[in-house]
Amino acid sequence: MNNSQRIWNALQSNDVNTVTYLPCNKLNALMAHKPDDVTVWDITKESAGLGLCFGRSLANKRSAMMIQNTGLGNLVTELYTMQKLYQTALPIFVSWRGHFQEPIEAQIIFGGKVETLLKAIDVEYVILETGADLEGIEQDLADCYAQNKVKVYLCSPQLWEQNTPDYHVFGQPKIKAISVDVPGYEGTPTRKRYDAIGTIVEAVNDNDIVLSQIGFPSKELYNNKDRDTNFYMLGALGAATEVGIGLAKSIEGRHVYVIDGDGSFFFNPNQLLDLASFNPKNLTIICLDNGSWGSTGNQPTLSSQGYNLSAIVKSIGIESTVMTDDTAELVDAIQQKTRFIHYMIEAGNDKVGGEIPLKATEIKQRFMQAIGNQ
Repeated sequence: MNNSQRIWNALQSNDVNTVTYLPCNKLNALMAHKPDDVTVWDITKESAGLGLCFGRSLANKRSAMMIQNTGLGNLVTELYTMQKLYQTALPIFVSWRGHFQEPIEAQIIFGGKVETLLKAIDVEYVILETGADLEGIEQDLADCYAQNKVKVYLCSPQLWEQNTPDYHVFGQPKIKAISVDVPGYEGTPTRKRYDAIGTIVEAVNDNDIVLSQIGFPSKELYNNKDRDTNFYMLGALGAATEVGIGLAKSIEGRHVYVIDGDGSFFFNPNQLLDLASFNPKNLTIICLDNGSWGSTGNQPTLSSQGYNLSAIVKSIGIESTVMTDDTAELVDAIQQKTRFIHYMIEAGNDKVGGEIPLKATEIKQRFMQAIGNQ
């Protein structure tokens, strides 16, 4: 058994059947030995992988992540406001560029600071340099999951017996022809977010899951109608839809509704690409568009400048969409389980309700018990 196979064997022994992956040629040797019964979710951004893995963890599914070390800088906020805040396990296997026989100057300057970075953000790590460093990795992974912690496995290129440059079949452009005809919006919304959320929670079924974006969306959902099957995001702007995708793909028999906002999608449009790519049938995204950064003082977003999120969504192949400011149409779209609901609202936040009194771990534990995954 070679070193790559030893890592995969250790993951499978710990019930990991899905990994999120962003390519690095120094991981090709590892990926070339991926077992047939392990699923790879290709990601477009490291922080997107965190959201997908976090969503899977809410369904009590174990995941791992495989990225290049330069990507560690792209996921610090999400790592702290999802995995570490909610105390959720995630092993991250990282190709350690700039460490061993590295010819690229830009890799060396960052690679030499990786250990310093991990210590600074209080993320435990282990160096995998030779086959001897893999002794006990199965138990090490078991401890990672048992202790609900994030752990980075720094994989030196020296670990692999040989470089395998062609893990994937080469890509080539095969672009679909798409004709998009989406109306604009020049109406005047008459409802604020709080009222819209009230309509949403009354329209969904008792068995449905509702997941809300950080800030006022989560606070207003809690104050409208707290449910055990609500999941409140307390951090990680631009990750709620990613979490919803990971959760929806990991459960059966339940529909997942994500309450998101225009600012979130302009902040992280990768979410829309992943929505189209992963395409879970049991997921509805409700974008409450007020043209504003609602939780920071209602400063204008790009939606206030004419950028049309519904057009973007349709252009990437999501056909099941509705754009409206009408309450009856919102309810109908929810009940029809429309994939992307673009609902126009008036800017403004609820000033009456209090903060969510639950700790992050309490939200997670209550939610997982309610959906039968604890």
